[in-house]
Amino acid sequence: MEEKSAILLLNGKKNNEFKSMKKSFSEQIKEYICSKIETGTWPCDFQIPSESALMEKFSVSRMTVNRVLKELVIAGMIYRKRGKGSFVQGKIPRENLLEIHDIADEIQKRGSSYFSVLKYLSAEQDSPLISHVFGTYSKQIVRSKIVHYENGLPLQLEDRYVNTLLAPDYLKLDFKATTAHQYLMKVAPLQKAEHQLTAVMANREVQEFLLIPSSEPCLLLKRKTWSNDMVASYAELFYPSSRYSFGGWMLQNGRFETTFIEEEK
Repeated sequence: MEEKSAILLLNGKKNNEFKSMKKSFSEQIKEYICSKIETGTWPCDFQIPSESALMEKFSVSRMTVNRVLKELVIAGMIYRKRGKGSFVQGKIPRENLLEIHDIADEIQKRGSSYFSVLKYLSAEQDSPLISHVFGTYSKQIVRSKIVHYENGLPLQLEDRYVNTLLAPDYLKLDFKATTAHQYLMKVAPLQKAEHQLTAVMANREVQEFLLIPSSEPCLLLKRKTWSNDMVASYAELFYPSSRYSFGGWMLQNGRFETTFIEEEK
């Protein structure tokens, strides 16, 4: 009897360990999709199985499947098109640090969909930052915060200060029809620029705008531009580190070549 009891106890322990090792349905779905993407079975822009197909395959509710797909969108693995389904996200884009491009053009050149959302637009009171950047022109400054999206996923938060002596109509801009870059290049042609690239941990506002967890660092590009011997604009451009990178290459004659090289995830 003691021997049988010991065998039953041992079997019971093994069963409990097996149950604890069993993956949840959410983990199984996520692992299934990610393995197809990482092995190249599902290439860039491939339409993954529908919610209904995943529900049937894993015998789970629509809510479970939908939650997994949302998590994969935030992770940058897939993107979703309303009414069409979910698709494999492309590779992480790279921008040449030493050249200035319009984010809308950059995204569209990759064949991706683009839109932006204006989060803030107002005249700014003088502050230590504004005085330091703009000097004697610190009382003519306006500020905007715009989130730029690629395939429905936030790619850049543009926090920009603009000198209205050079860009008098900035507060009147329709940011659905144009971008800050396009307008500034028209009214304040670029004379020179200064860049500084750092890695930072995002504050709560940046996390919310870019849909990133508190544990994910950002790439922060600080960019100051001049026109007509005046500072025209100062921008702090935040990028999720999991979705973007900077790079470029230089020719033998010292000229920097603009590239839109894409990097493997």
